[in-house]
Amino acid sequence: MNYYAHSTPNPDKSDWQLLDDHLENVARLAAEFAAAFSASDWGRTAGLLHDSGKATAEFIARLEGRPLRVNHSIFGARLSAEQCGRLGLLLSYIVAGHHGGLPDGGMQEGQLHFRLKQERLPDYVEVLPVVACPADLKPPFTLSRDQVGFTLSFFTRMLFSCLTDADFLDTEAFCSPEKAGLRNVMVHSKIQAQAAQLPALQTDLNKHLDHLLRKADSTPVNILRRGILEDCRSVAASQPGFFSLTVPTGGGKTLSSLAFALDHAVPHGLRRIIYAIPFTSIIEQNAKVFSDILGRANVLEHHCNYRDKDAPEDREYDIRRGLVAENWDAPVVVTTNVQFFESLFSNKPSRCRKLHNIARSVIILDEAQAIPTEYLEPCLAALRELVDRYDCTVVLCTATQPALDDPKLRTALRDVREIIVQPDQLYEQLKRTHVRFVGKLSNAELATRLDEHEQVLCIASTKPQAKTVFEQLANRDGAFHLSTNMTPIHRRHVLAVIRGRLQDSLPCRVISTSLIEAGVDVDFPVVYRAMAGMDSIAQAAGRCNREGRLIEGGKVVVFEPEQPPKMPWLQRCASRAAETLRTMPDADPLGLEVMRRYFELLYDVQDLDGKQILKRLNAPIDKELILPFKKVARDFRFIDDEGTALIIPLRPAANNLGLKESEDAQLLIRELRHTEFPRSTLRKLQQYSVTVRSKDLTRLHTAGAVDMIHDQYPVLRNLAAYDRSVGLRVDGGDVWEPSSLIL
Repeated sequence: MNYYAHSTPNPDKSDWQLLDDHLENVARLAAEFAAAFSASDWGRTAGLLHDSGKATAEFIARLEGRPLRVNHSIFGARLSAEQCGRLGLLLSYIVAGHHGGLPDGGMQEGQLHFRLKQERLPDYVEVLPVVACPADLKPPFTLSRDQVGFTLSFFTRMLFSCLTDADFLDTEAFCSPEKAGLRNVMVHSKIQAQAAQLPALQTDLNKHLDHLLRKADSTPVNILRRGILEDCRSVAASQPGFFSLTVPTGGGKTLSSLAFALDHAVPHGLRRIIYAIPFTSIIEQNAKVFSDILGRANVLEHHCNYRDKDAPEDREYDIRRGLVAENWDAPVVVTTNVQFFESLFSNKPSRCRKLHNIARSVIILDEAQAIPTEYLEPCLAALRELVDRYDCTVVLCTATQPALDDPKLRTALRDVREIIVQPDQLYEQLKRTHVRFVGKLSNAELATRLDEHEQVLCIASTKPQAKTVFEQLANRDGAFHLSTNMTPIHRRHVLAVIRGRLQDSLPCRVISTSLIEAGVDVDFPVVYRAMAGMDSIAQAAGRCNREGRLIEGGKVVVFEPEQPPKMPWLQRCASRAAETLRTMPDADPLGLEVMRRYFELLYDVQDLDGKQILKRLNAPIDKELILPFKKVARDFRFIDDEGTALIIPLRPAANNLGLKESEDAQLLIRELRHTEFPRSTLRKLQQYSVTVRSKDLTRLHTAGAVDMIHDQYPVLRNLAAYDRSVGLRVDGGDVWEPSSLIL
């Protein structure tokens, strides 16, 4: 009797996919993927078992159109538990969850052990000759006693990635050959910019760097940048492991870190470069730089706000890019910390598909200090797994190096090698500012001080303070506000005006939230910063005298705000910064010694595994191998309330800071109302969106200011709620203007 994996409308079954073929194909691909971490036999076994329960008459009847539910995954899960040795249960998790997600272990309904014992199988399942289950599968590495549970759960998730990606790809090749063809074109086409191997990209980068070095003036800053690049290249031949790249703002670490990554990956046979970055603004900048040098098809920019604003409308390319984003099958990937780390702890096939492609990669953690401390220990444990067992190299790249190798940390990183030969000396050479602490300032006092400067940047700790101080200066020439209450297209326009005024030596007083610290390239002679963590103060200093043109240096003034932020995390950072400065009164407040002491104090008082992720995964392991995959995935969330993107169809008017309705946005909104596949449209609308918290969206909706498309995509209907200077306003009374209520 023939059994089938997938069907077509053809009733004679002549072109249906045979189950044997599907199992063999998936097994071959999964084995190939798992070979990256020496687990081919595990990958192949998972592939052969995953759909083995489809060898039933009931499943054939389902494919023929009968309304049957056939529980096919539990059969392979039982086979692996019964026949693959003590660790066969790891494969049971994978096979049982290859559609719905890795389950929790345990005997409650829906958990793996309950399902293995309670769920009914079809009356007869034939074990096909192709299905094989080795009697004693062993992990390809040594287990350390204190991390057994974490290591096994991480290994299971990596194997899950191999299986789900292989299953998706083979199913796609049969059911959607046109889409599969586009995926292959993305990788192999000679018409599109070919996704080259890393040695070819290394050649492209070398040519670009040689060109930059030849045309660069021999200024002191350029000479230092050249030295940073030389240090990166000289250390690149070192054995894989952990590295730190401690470079002050303005030192050119973006291209230098890419040079290290390629020079390191090529001789060691590593497969790709992954940049994990905390801020989308930096992602967009870095991805564009990399794409310009290495070719657009070789760089995947993967984050929720992605939009290829420089490319012409190209639906085929848009589809290809979406396909590559599913499994990170690109030489260079630029993504967010949220996407990177949450995927490492996810249980969903859609988020885990890419994990096997992280093995044997160079991982650059840009702004490494930005990992939320509540998740620091599980994140460090994951990085250790990637280095110790999956042949990765991790580079901690930042101007404010956190103390991630502090022995007091339970998951401290080991043997971290600094790439810069003399980081303290480099800091002194690139020092361009003087920091002064002035104590508490009321909002009125702060506004008065800012008004004394022709060009000044003030960074507030909260959006309300930024708005309040701006409103006291709003009538002054060259006063600007920046916050995430403004849409990206609005912020970009305001920043362009700000840069123009700075360049033309015109009055320019900017009051911003911390978003301007996220890689925004502006250069002020004076910067005021509300008291915060030492790393945030250093980032603020990076917006001051950035190009080193002021001979006496720029001025950074740190003040205590009238109303300190209510967020406990920001309060702790400011408190630990103050304690650091009290205990080291004579040290440079932005020096490397002070920065390390600050992070030691910050980590010493924090619960670095606030959701007990590491504790739960490292619970004592018995023969039942009970692992909480689903619960951990639910709890490992960097942002609890991610908010909702509120679409605001406004754009800046030409040649001024006014706003008018955007015809492009209105067309996209109409498209959103009628399209069956909204992802591309939503991505284009990101530039017209502001992320709002649930309670603020509810308030706007209750006031009738929001129109909901398909009950899930909010559009601002009353545009009076969006201010030309400060963006979206949900505070201070009704959002409706009285004139808008007149019929």
